Amino acid sequence: MPSNYEWDTYMNVYNGPALKAISVEKTFRTGTENVRVLSDVSLTMSFGDAVAVMGPSGVGKTTLLKILYGLIQPDRGAVEIAGINIYELTRRERDRLMLHLVGYMPQDDRLIGTLNVEENLSLPLLAAKHPKKEIRRRVKDLLSMMGLEKLAKRFPRELSMGQRRKILLLRALANEPTILLLDELTANIDSAGVESILDYLKHLKDEKEVSILLTSHDYRVTKVAEEVLILRDGVLSKQ
Repeated sequence: MPSNYEWDTYMNVYNGPALKAISVEKTFRTGTENVRVLSDVSLTMSFGDAVAVMGPSGVGKTTLLKILYGLIQPDRGAVEIAGINIYELTRRERDRLMLHLVGYMPQDDRLIGTLNVEENLSLPLLAAKHPKKEIRRRVKDLLSMMGLEKLAKRFPRELSMGQRRKILLLRALANEPTILLLDELTANIDSAGVESILDYLKHLKDEKEVSILLTSHDYRVTKVAEEVLILRDGVLSKQ
């Protein structure tokens, strides 16, 4: 497991898949019955790949992303990020790996209400121990990217739902990850905002070789994703 200062070296010599899920299964207990949410789900992504996992609400898309991000442990199967099996790591090691390599935009609103926008955006940068001067510059650049500079001192309660979604995306981008996991990216964002975001993600994929996995029921995301997979009855299959 590389240290905080060895990730660049590790990524320069690593030449395998960016992300790999191997026969992942997950069952939840609901009342008196077991509900199989994911059944033998496998997925491999190279750097620069963009994949959309489509399907209606409630089919397990969010569960899949949480498993890939290390938030929910699968009942069976393995998940590898840059060749590292994340469920063979300690929680601390897994958090560190995600902090350096993976950006995650959740479906639910996880902005911290007692912190303003720039403080929320600073959190992953502080965790990665960036210098304060660099954090201020990076936060300013992130807000400028979406024309949201005027929101810097506002608190989440003062933002629209669409604005909060954009801030969640910017927070996922804060540490310049090599892998992005984006849950219902376009939800509550206006059409112009969606187009701008998709254009930027396409730039990241094509120019920076960032791997992007999106879950959505919005087919506009296929502007970025060259492969569309359908999650139905716990099974992931090609469209």
